[in-house]
Amino acid sequence: MAEANNELNILVAGGAEDAGLATVRTLLKRGHKITATACDAEGALALRQAGALPVYPDLSRASEVLSVLQLAQADALVHAGPQFYGALPHSSLEYAGCADRLVAFTEAVVKAASQHELKRIVSLSFGYLYEADHGGAKEGDHDVHDSDYAPMLAAEALVKESGLNGFIVRSGYIYGGNGGATKALADMIKQSRRLPAGTQPASWIHEDDLAAAIASLLETEDEVNGIEIINAADDSPRSPNEFVEATCNVLGLSPAAFAGDGFLSMLRQKTFRDKLLERAVVINSGALRDRVAWQPKHRSIESGLQATALVWRMKDAIEPDDFYNVYEDKAAEAIEAFAYDIAVPEAVAEAEAPAVAQAAAAPEPAAVKTAAPPPSDGPTPWNEDEAKREERRRKALERKARRAAKQAGG
Repeated sequence: MAEANNELNILVAGGAEDAGLATVRTLLKRGHKITATACDAEGALALRQAGALPVYPDLSRASEVLSVLQLAQADALVHAGPQFYGALPHSSLEYAGCADRLVAFTEAVVKAASQHELKRIVSLSFGYLYEADHGGAKEGDHDVHDSDYAPMLAAEALVKESGLNGFIVRSGYIYGGNGGATKALADMIKQSRRLPAGTQPASWIHEDDLAAAIASLLETEDEVNGIEIINAADDSPRSPNEFVEATCNVLGLSPAAFAGDGFLSMLRQKTFRDKLLERAVVINSGALRDRVAWQPKHRSIESGLQATALVWRMKDAIEPDDFYNVYEDKAAEAIEAFAYDIAVPEAVAEAEAPAVAQAAAAPEPAAVKTAAPPPSDGPTPWNEDEAKREERRRKALERKARRAAKQAGG
């Protein structure tokens, strides 16, 4: 494996949102070359703004995943797709409806990775797969026995049996400024909705700390034979109710109300969310600290939630023109980082006629190379004519000049 901070070509599957997007940004800051999958235009914009190259494979098709691995000339792969299952336990998302997709995506990703002969893979997983443990579950402890957790364990088994080298990271509940579940919880509190209650201790991790752990595992020079499970969580287990209370305090909102265990709630069948909220889910990440000297920046949920609120405020404060100025520069850098120097093949020579013999004696022009697309201020076709490209460049420069003048004027 390359030495730490040496450039790696990395594909991040599920890199346009949540912990996947945080991982993309962290890896870019460490000097790696990143290609990441996106599902829509909004995700592609986020990736291009960060400086990564977005791609759009069907993650359930191994052939398409293999194609993007080859395109990226990937040395390593981050499988962040399972992050959906590691979001806050308060989420009302239908986990059961996505179980088949989780297994199908993981199966396709590891099959493609095996064919590409990756050096290392890091796949996300979940601390709640251990049996309940107030003291902190460690790697190798017994897994939970419940059919609701079977898809997650099946996805892990696919990675373990793939023949690849790398890590499965079992994390605490993931939260942060990119997380849809975190934003949904804040909206529920603002709407004064009654929230599902959970009083058992649980482990948490901010998406940036999880991203730093993933990056360290990709960069470590330690030899890895097969797949190892390793835990990642902050230092302060707290209950889901305490997480809600901390969110209220950081956002300056009134205390939230929790739903009680009424007669009707006792009659209905328990959902996966109900089971998570009732369980103690505490994990010990000492092995990760010893292995790569990792330390969470946000050791408590209060610190992580303050950073989350800051990200939300910054997003609200960004003007559209400023966003597209940044997007334009970052997108151009990411695209131009890939090679566009394939020479056009020469035509097959045919029998020369006497009339063209003299023309054939003339010096042959140099092989034409395809050019990288020009800097862009938005998602537009790259086959526009030169006049349109010049006009787009002129407008981009005018916007930058206005922005500089505005900043200079205070």
